[in-house]
Amino acid sequence: MLLGLTQQDLADYAGLSLRLIKSVEAGCGNPSLATLGKIADVLGLEIIMKVKEVSV
Repeated sequence: MLLGLTQQDLADYAGLSLRLIKSVEAGCGNPSLATLGKIADVLGLEIIMKVKEVSV
């Protein structure tokens, strides 16, 4: 636990439910980009999206 956060701490800081945090961590959830952004913000991360190059 590098940051010393519990799942409950992360949920509280991100304004999300503990159930949602648990489902995302378990790989069972289907979070929106906005939800992932809230989690990333608390963890000091950013989400970067770019268009993938497609070879024709």
